[in-house]
Amino acid sequence: MARLELKGLPVAPGIVVGATVLVDAHEDLGRERHISADQVDAALHHFEEARQRAMRSLERVQGATAQELGLQDAAIFGAQIAVLQDPAALDEIRQLVREQLHAPESAIQTVVEKFGKLFEALEGGDIKNWAADLRDPWHAVQRELALERDDALATDAEGGPIILVADELVPSLLTRVPRQRLAGLICARGGRFSHGAVVARSFGVPTVTGVEQIISRATAGEQIVLYATAGRVLLGANAEEQAAAQQRSDEQAAIQGRLIEESRTPAVTRCGLEVPILVNVESPRDLQAIDAARVEGVGLFRTEFAYMERPTFPAVAEQAEMYREVLRHFPDKPVVFRTLDIGNDKQLRYFETPEEANPALGWRGLRLGLHWKDLLLAQIQALIEAGDAGDVRVLLPMVTLLDEVRETRALIRAALPPEMKMPPLGCMIEVPAAAMALRDIAPEVDFVSVGTNDLVQYLFAVDRDNPWVADLYQPYHPAHLRVLDHIAKTCKEAGIPLSVCGEMAGEFEGALFLLGVGVGQLSVASPFVPQLKALIRRFSQGELEELARAAVACDSAEAAHGLLHAASQRAWDELVQERMPSRS
Repeated sequence: MARLELKGLPVAPGIVVGATVLVDAHEDLGRERHISADQVDAALHHFEEARQRAMRSLERVQGATAQELGLQDAAIFGAQIAVLQDPAALDEIRQLVREQLHAPESAIQTVVEKFGKLFEALEGGDIKNWAADLRDPWHAVQRELALERDDALATDAEGGPIILVADELVPSLLTRVPRQRLAGLICARGGRFSHGAVVARSFGVPTVTGVEQIISRATAGEQIVLYATAGRVLLGANAEEQAAAQQRSDEQAAIQGRLIEESRTPAVTRCGLEVPILVNVESPRDLQAIDAARVEGVGLFRTEFAYMERPTFPAVAEQAEMYREVLRHFPDKPVVFRTLDIGNDKQLRYFETPEEANPALGWRGLRLGLHWKDLLLAQIQALIEAGDAGDVRVLLPMVTLLDEVRETRALIRAALPPEMKMPPLGCMIEVPAAAMALRDIAPEVDFVSVGTNDLVQYLFAVDRDNPWVADLYQPYHPAHLRVLDHIAKTCKEAGIPLSVCGEMAGEFEGALFLLGVGVGQLSVASPFVPQLKALIRRFSQGELEELARAAVACDSAEAAHGLLHAASQRAWDELVQERMPSRS
């Protein structure tokens, strides 16, 4: 039997076996250490080499992330590279080495702590979070300097599978080993909806967090069996347990191959209701990894990332051609283009926005577009020009008031040639005020799309990346489920289509609930499509509605999520039994 079994919170599903590698366990990377005056030049040289190695590592994973998942998921690594290029921090580190004879790793720690205290003292959750974002990349430089990497963390891609055990679930964990060797992640801390969790799910790396004793209980090099879907961690698993887990993993891989082939057909419930499954796209570069035959269109094209790739605002003609490229990839299928959604954590380096105490609640999305109308009109003009290549639909982000929708519709109408038909116009519901005013907004739009990530954040007044309040970010809390139920009922009464493009749509539990309350279509990241379609086929609409009613009636997030998870797990187990009848 395994030496020890621990439980945690599932973050990304899967069953894997691998050797334990402890990351930063019991390390004191920033311990105070001094050097002699004759060591200064060598120390600064080693510091610069370590910084460059850390940046190259981040650049590699940023490139891989951008290619596989798109620019939004890669943005966090770009921000970490920028942290290591900060002139103020570099000057102060070098000054501490030269003038106070700090060892580079000690100088880094001093500067990180100083800037961290400054950020923590500022108002606004997003500003405070820079303290955590600041530490992570500089810790990578400290590790390079300390030369304390485990042999298993070498760049050799030919070694066996590794399961990283770390204190906190942060995005940089995915940079620590070659992707071919990274089998799973187990962390003591880190929210299920943090940036690290989102990246882990997007990459498909089985991950469990909230395993509080993992650092002190795990032993480097021992074999771990990770049942990430169930949150089970078997430390020191024996050969029999490893073989059983590997068999289950192989079964799932075989099933996934079949599901990919079957995903070319629509998702139809057991009672014959077809559920359109669309895909979220961030950049034309995503298109090569998306088989248009497996989805019913694009439910969300995030246009801002095309702006973020460029050194200046793209011209109308350049934008139009980019939009045509997307439309041509999905012939005869709708493509929903969300207008520019910058602000808060998405900034353009060539467009200076005002400093705000709390940018998450400030000048972003449609608010910015209606202030800089030329910017919004240029994008509208490009979308209109691209309309000759396919079915263009326009989605407005961060809608708060009915007047905003009316003003935008008037702007689009004024930009259209007299003989041209108005493209379908939709609004994102991610602000609670818009959700509650939806009966007034609905007659002014052609469709509605819910962004669950921001809706949860604003509904509970929490920042999901702030560890002090991350436990309050609860997508499955009945309060949020009831808001979603209200949105679905309102759209049904108004007779307008409703979709969900937030992360909740890509989770089995979330998808079951959303379909049960009457959401008509789901838009998800491409890797989630095959299993999601297979899951939908195992339920009737009546069963989904009954499940949703039961979840809404729960009194806690744990109860609602547990109910939905149990239903999805039963469906998956039934599918496995049908596809793998020989499984014991």
